[in-house]
Amino acid sequence: MERAKLMVVDDDPISLGLYEAVLSDDFDLELLSSGVSCLERMAEVKPAAILLDVEMPELDGYETCRRLRAQDPEGPPVLFVSARDQLQDRMMGYDAGGTDYVCKPWQGPELVIKVQRLLAAEEQRKALARERDEAMDAVLGSADMAGELGVVLDFQRGLNDCTDYQALAKSLLDAVERYGLDGCVRVSGRSGAVSMNRAGLCTSLEWSILESLAAKPGGARIQAMGPNTAFNFGALILFVRALAGQGGDTGRMERAVDNVALLLESAVARLAAIDSGRAAMDLEHLRHIVSMTKSALAEVAQRNRAMVDTVRKTFEGLQSDLDDSFLHLGLMQRQEDFLSELVRAQSERVLQALAEGQKTERVLQRIVAELSAGL
Repeated sequence: MERAKLMVVDDDPISLGLYEAVLSDDFDLELLSSGVSCLERMAEVKPAAILLDVEMPELDGYETCRRLRAQDPEGPPVLFVSARDQLQDRMMGYDAGGTDYVCKPWQGPELVIKVQRLLAAEEQRKALARERDEAMDAVLGSADMAGELGVVLDFQRGLNDCTDYQALAKSLLDAVERYGLDGCVRVSGRSGAVSMNRAGLCTSLEWSILESLAAKPGGARIQAMGPNTAFNFGALILFVRALAGQGGDTGRMERAVDNVALLLESAVARLAAIDSGRAAMDLEHLRHIVSMTKSALAEVAQRNRAMVDTVRKTFEGLQSDLDDSFLHLGLMQRQEDFLSELVRAQSERVLQALAEGQKTERVLQRIVAELSAGL
């Protein structure tokens, strides 16, 4: 099996040595020390992926990546490596055209797995791109005929078929693509959160951006972030790549923002319906549990009453047998009184313990009654 070729770019010789030690068993490596040499060697090396240090002299990693994407927008995926781990740094990597982001110091096994997943995702992306290209003429033709609002209407008509978060996210991204846009979405609700792009699960960089947006509630629902645009509708967050660069047509960009917002408002309503359906199922399940608990408590109460009667009769019989035995034992009166008092005290102690259990039983019955009244 042919090994994938990686281009590793870092101006630190020690770091290049570490990359070689960790990655050479699984990949063919092209080790370079500058962004300039990376650009010069691209056509000859044709790597499957590029590991690119951010902080380099003359030409840093972000600018190197921007020039790579200018040369070939569909070029190999770029994995940025940096000691900086702020959202702003990740956003710069995303805007430059990066696919993922790894922080220093990295761990060898983790880096190997990261690169393998990056390559697998790139293969999947290429396969989807081929399928998309085959269907693009038909899709765009349909969108042109229906008009821009037709995309919204088609999306709304299809919402009833979205019965879970994944289906809703995919339908939303499909609609966004009909406007010629690309991005990623986060859907969150009663059943957790799902983050997706058109290829499936988000890349690590996309996921971290969506999570950062989710962690900042409030503020503008629609926010420009450089050439990108974030739509934060609470339970639904959509991050659209390069929306501000719609061919320089300001009117088209404004219509796109309005139409995407309409899509999201419809999606939020559908998400509420999905969660309401699940809430109804949860309520029915709770009713079933309360019913079973009531039945179990009734059985416990019956058994407790029977146990009290049995214990009382047992001690009464014991007292009677003890009184009969006094006629034959020849005990002194104080000895007889002591034994009788001992039996009586034990009887009261046991019956008191059973009474405490009945108190707990009544408390549970009140709780179940209150639950039943609220259902």
